[in-house]
Amino acid sequence: MRHGEASWHASSDAERPLTENGVLRLRAALHDVQDRIDDVDLLIHSPYLRTTQTADIVCETLSVAQREVDSRWVPEANQTQALASLEAYTDQTLMVVTHNPLVSHLVGAVCGTGIEPFDPGTIAAVDLEWPAEGLGTVVWKR
Repeated sequence: MRHGEASWHASSDAERPLTENGVLRLRAALHDVQDRIDDVDLLIHSPYLRTTQTADIVCETLSVAQREVDSRWVPEANQTQALASLEAYTDQTLMVVTHNPLVSHLVGAVCGTGIEPFDPGTIAAVDLEWPAEGLGTVVWKR
């Protein structure tokens, strides 16, 4: 998942908050897919403010009890390292809240589709038995 729409008014990229519109659209998107996402064991998100706020809304809306902050999911993160960070969780259903361009490139690489567009608040379900390039399938995307 890509974080919701964020403001450009902040002292740094890491401190950009969600906009009011971003919060509203994010809640609507989560309600639209809520019946398809009822079994998330763990939510992982970058330490940036907008992903933390998005994670708060996801956990509240989808009743996700466990979450972790992981700096391997920031916008400029190394795609290979981000993907490798999921190896410890192969027996769990995960949700990751991250940024572009990382999410677009990573989902595209995992699913072999090339760069996969992710607007703010986009959610995709990816079937992936092992976190590696070319081994995933996009089940749905909203």
